[in-house]
Amino acid sequence: MHLDGEVREVGPGDTVCIPPRAVQYIDNTGTGDLVFLCIVDPAWRPEDEMVL
Repeated sequence: MHLDGEVREVGPGDTVCIPPRAVQYIDNTGTGDLVFLCIVDPAWRPEDEMVL
């Protein structure tokens, strides 16, 4: 998990809290499929997203 310049390994059962306006992305470094659940609060809106 890449979050504002820091990199940390995450695995099954881990949670990550991503603060507003954080630059973030996740890489699949394993051999299986990467499956994750994203819960957004307040609700996601297209106008709030910035893709870099």
